[in-house]
Amino acid sequence: MEEPPEKLLSSEERKKALYPFPLTLPSTCSVFLVFFFQLKEKLDFLKKEYRKKLARLEIEVADLPAGDSLKSINLQLVSQLKNPSGSCSVDVSAMWWEQAGFKEPCIVTACEYVVSLWKTLDSWQWKKIYTWHFTEVPVLQIVPVPDVCNLVCIALGNLEIREIRTLLCSSDDESEKQVLLKSGNIKAVLGLTERRLVSSSGTLCDQQVEIMTFAEDGGSKEKQFLMPAEETILTFAEVQGMQEALLGTTIMNNIVMWNLKTGQLLKKIHIDDSYQTSVCHKAYSEMGLMFVVLSHPCAKESDSLGSPVFQLIAMNPKTTLNVGVTLCCLPQGQAGRFLEGDVKDHHAAAVLTSGTIAIWDLLLGDCTALLPPVSDQNWSFVKWSGTDSHLLAGQKDGNIFVYRYS
Repeated sequence: MEEPPEKLLSSEERKKALYPFPLTLPSTCSVFLVFFFQLKEKLDFLKKEYRKKLARLEIEVADLPAGDSLKSINLQLVSQLKNPSGSCSVDVSAMWWEQAGFKEPCIVTACEYVVSLWKTLDSWQWKKIYTWHFTEVPVLQIVPVPDVCNLVCIALGNLEIREIRTLLCSSDDESEKQVLLKSGNIKAVLGLTERRLVSSSGTLCDQQVEIMTFAEDGGSKEKQFLMPAEETILTFAEVQGMQEALLGTTIMNNIVMWNLKTGQLLKKIHIDDSYQTSVCHKAYSEMGLMFVVLSHPCAKESDSLGSPVFQLIAMNPKTTLNVGVTLCCLPQGQAGRFLEGDVKDHHAAAVLTSGTIAIWDLLLGDCTALLPPVSDQNWSFVKWSGTDSHLLAGQKDGNIFVYRYS
């Protein structure tokens, strides 16, 4: 005789099943239980949504030859460009650029003293259309700014950021133009939605957390100061789904949270000390919880976990309670630590100290692709395209590879 189908229990019924006797719980414990059940419901939903995807991945892996299960099953090389600048290549990004009333995706490459803008031709060939040169301070990184067209933002310096500049072209004669936005002892910078840029500068005694809005000429037209965190800020992250919220990770392993409208410092949340100097890449708000993606550049390999690279944690922004959801580690047999990386939606990519690029699905916690060095040249940086689903991977000699990820 067939057994009757199992009855699905509501959230309240599950709590009664786990705790059948009346309990008088301290307020902190009660709050944690609510947080726990909220998180469990969210994870159950995500597992259900991803059941089909898991089955598809298992079929794909089963069809591959032995030992090839992680050889870039989701990556396809579609294009390559060579940037012969004569100096070391440091970063790459994708952005929108408009010419003659037509907007198209372009690639920006940064070498130590040259930044170039490339447009695509037929058959995925590339043509360099603009170049900006620098003579005194080298380029450290490109700072992508959402919602901005025909403007490149870069950070310059040696070991630390000393200048932030915008690069654009004159509307009169199409000549290259630079605008100095900020200079000084700059610790962190991030491009925000609505044509904004946030930066942290100064020492702990005179720390400034500043938001500026871009003018059409590449300068700043509005400035706003946020309350100082009184700790060195490593990175910023805008919170997707929570308007006017901004996070920062500090050298003390804290996550600080601001209200961008009022400038008020709302919370300071301490995260697990298991991994020192954790860096925040992305943050999402859903179902009353905040999900934060961290990387662990200083994490050490353990026998049970391997080498942790990325971690997805869930936080209750009201109570500051937080718990790990998934921990993304290197597959067995792979060596190295996090060197640099990027996160888009629920996919994370990282360059490892071994010179390999690894990609994870953050919701599954699985490494879905490995990209070993090409032509005996280690990978130096990796970025997700902001205009499509492509992955941009670069080497120090100026080679940039464009992969389609699916």
